Amino acid sequence: MKKYFLGIVLLLMTGVIVGCSNGSNSSKDNSTTTSELKDETKVSVNEAIKLYQKNFPKADIISIELEKHLGKPVYTIEGADKTTEYQLNINAINKKVKQKSEEPLDEEDRSEAKTEKLDLNNLITLNKAAQIAKKAAKGGKATEFKLEQNLGVTFWEVKVVDGHTETEVQIHAQKGKVLKTEKD
Repeated sequence: MKKYFLGIVLLLMTGVIVGCSNGSNSSKDNSTTTSELKDETKVSVNEAIKLYQKNFPKADIISIELEKHLGKPVYTIEGADKTTEYQLNINAINKKVKQKSEEPLDEEDRSEAKTEKLDLNNLITLNKAAQIAKKAAKGGKATEFKLEQNLGVTFWEVKVVDGHTETEVQIHAQKGKVLKTEKD
């Protein structure tokens, strides 16, 4: 029985190693063959916000993220009201709700939720945020977007990938001004 179990574990590990090694040989040239996340997205940020507000009308939005899940672009929108936190995952191609959840806030989270509310007025588009981020990173592809708020400023955090280099660019969500650039 132990040999059988060990064989299965070794087989699975081999599959994981082979799967990981297939992607590890990517180079800068490979980045041109993958499309940008914003280009695959058919649902705008404003449409996703409206869908969230339809599902949770009394909740403030505290973060919006757009990234790939199982190869498809998905918005994850999180919010809260005085007692509960909410999350809605939306397929960014067809606008279908993939997951909807809510859970009670503990006392510490109740005070934080009030201060983290996003300013959703006059947001720059994903295309504009990607354009600004790629310029700040000096090239690459925008692969993830996150809308957050810190110290009263709502900003886009855009991950730009160019070969093996990742750059995170924070952009003022209304003004389009680069706030911070960090390379990995």
